[in-house]
Amino acid sequence: MKESYHAILLDTEFKESSFIQRWKILGKKKSRTNPWWQIKVQVPENRLKELIYDGQKLLLNDKFYFQVYREDELYIIFPKKIFKLSSDRTSWTKLLRYGHSLGIPEDQLDIRPVKFEEETY
Repeated sequence: MKESYHAILLDTEFKESSFIQRWKILGKKKSRTNPWWQIKVQVPENRLKELIYDGQKLLLNDKFYFQVYREDELYIIFPKKIFKLSSDRTSWTKLLRYGHSLGIPEDQLDIRPVKFEEETY
């Protein structure tokens, strides 16, 4: 049986702050350069679609996104687009191009973690 997914959510990116409380919180980390907290949550496999589609509808604007991952699966969810990728960063060209087209700063497109073993909190 595969493990649950992990997702990285920002405390300020959703129209309803209670959205984050639907999930088991595994850790929190304050951004060193931005005014938000990164919150790592656990997502059971049978609730993955709920997280992706409900979270997508609740994102505040086009510049916000969140990531969901496990093993070699990676989802990056924007309000108008969902990317299903591998953890191999060389395959992220379309994702990065899309983020740049939205005016997202380069440092905010440094998407980490994308694997459980990369987690630091």
